Amino acid sequence: MQNLPLKFTNGLPIRIRSERFLEAKEDLEKFISDKPELCTKEFATNAMRSYEIKTNNQVEGCPDDIEDIEKIIEDENNRQDSSQTRRIINLHNGYEYILKETSINKDTLKKLYDILSKGLIDEIYLKQMGEFYRNGPVRIFYSSSIVTAPDYGAPEELIDTFMNDYFKFLNSQDFNGNITDEYIKSQILHFYFVYIHPYFDVNGRTSRTAAMWYLLLKKAYPYIIFNRGITFNGRDYCNAILDVKRYKDISYFIDYMLKTVATELEKEYILSSIAASTPYNLSIEDHQTLLYLLSMNGLLSVKDFASIYNHLHDKKRVKVIYETMINPLIQKGILEVERTTNKKMFAGYPNEILRFNPDVMEYDRDKIKCLTRYR
Repeated sequence: MQNLPLKFTNGLPIRIRSERFLEAKEDLEKFISDKPELCTKEFATNAMRSYEIKTNNQVEGCPDDIEDIEKIIEDENNRQDSSQTRRIINLHNGYEYILKETSINKDTLKKLYDILSKGLIDEIYLKQMGEFYRNGPVRIFYSSSIVTAPDYGAPEELIDTFMNDYFKFLNSQDFNGNITDEYIKSQILHFYFVYIHPYFDVNGRTSRTAAMWYLLLKKAYPYIIFNRGITFNGRDYCNAILDVKRYKDISYFIDYMLKTVATELEKEYILSSIAASTPYNLSIEDHQTLLYLLSMNGLLSVKDFASIYNHLHDKKRVKVIYETMINPLIQKGILEVERTTNKKMFAGYPNEILRFNPDVMEYDRDKIKCLTRYR
């Protein structure tokens, strides 16, 4: 057990059990060691485009569609003035900022926050903001249930001290080593920012974007995709944060984030093998559909896929989902219909059970540990 140079509001240090992660670290290092394509800034930059914008916002319950994100980013002349447009453009501009800015400090972090929060903060809270941080209390809701009591960010009089500790740890040599160590450090920073909650709103997006920023600076490029996994099990994300607060041990959060990113890297590896095995160019919509399919447990049925899709997006009819997402991949020979069921996926059509075409799944199965279906 090790004490970090970061503390809770009761004065106790945040503890970590580094030995708990040795095997997970070794597995991750081994996994990325022979995948140079994941270890480039080009990979990170491409990942930060539409899908990372979607998933970073999705953690906050914003079900933006990937096609809408692409259109909003690319078509400046026809953007609607809405909260959806604003949060998408803000993240896009925030990502552009962290790709260029080479130092994380009090001033540059405030600049990032101003970019991410532009046009999204209520006037009542703007009036209570100090030069850098909030001047009032903030409640944190981990559940939409009215019977679940909210949590609270650090008292406003402690924020400046706690954020100074955040920056000291960021610039220290603690946990600096290979890029997996840097990922662990980025997630300690991620948690601590959420714990402090230095602003009235947009704390989550700022904490995750700042963690991505740290990874860029440390050239820990494969781990830039950590937001993706949170969208598939967001309840576990909230529980991991609450467990750290309850037991004063950040190991719960780090363990969750290591498993999450390992799973997403395995998906990325399989997706790259699919892309290399087909003569067709895969669109960003194809990539998203395949990612959701790789995330499914149980049968790969069209109706179950539609259920996952509609959980993460504004709802669409199953027929539309099938015609625009599933059938194009069948036509490209990436998916096959294994069989149909007695249930209907929509009027006149039996529900289809899908499988990946074995010809496009040529990868080393010994490298797969998390996605047990694809070992």
